Amino acid sequence: MKRSIIQNFRGLHGLVVHPDDANRHALVSTLGKLGLTVTAKCAADPSELRNCDLMFIDADEGMEAMPEAQGHMTALESVPCIALIGNEAPSRLARVVRRGCASHILKPIRNSGVYAAVLLAVNGHELRQENAREIEVLRKRLSGRRVVTQAVVAIMKLHGLDQDAAYELLRADAMNRRLPIDQIARERMFAGSP
Repeated sequence: MKRSIIQNFRGLHGLVVHPDDANRHALVSTLGKLGLTVTAKCAADPSELRNCDLMFIDADEGMEAMPEAQGHMTALESVPCIALIGNEAPSRLARVVRRGCASHILKPIRNSGVYAAVLLAVNGHELRQENAREIEVLRKRLSGRRVVTQAVVAIMKLHGLDQDAAYELLRADAMNRRLPIDQIARERMFAGSP
């Protein structure tokens, strides 16, 4: 199934963390035209991420306030983040990557490019969230399969059955009780009577 692309940003709340200058004014004006409600600050606390749908952060000065990614999780994963880049030095770009920014806008900021950056950031963030949810489901399923395998082996040993017959016994119990097979396997393993 194709995922629909988010193209309308009306009603979203954007947090702009950038010094009060012409770049910030141009960005706030353009975002307003796109339908976003905008809060602009010179500095932000990471706790403010809970109150916005999209964050724009100055990659030249404001990135230090945001914590870096830890493991496979980014500090900014709760909201899509767009870096405002004036200096393309490798160290600054590395900071943008480490903070998990989903898109960027080059300074000086103009009307052009803002919509594309927002579209890419919002949709990229949504795709990453969707992938994270799918990975979690697969991890749980994999964990359940391990328990099922352990229960099948225990049933084989206890009843002297082959693998297919042991699995069928477990599956029939799950169907009769209308419960997932991994739940039945866990119950049998923890009850000590496969």
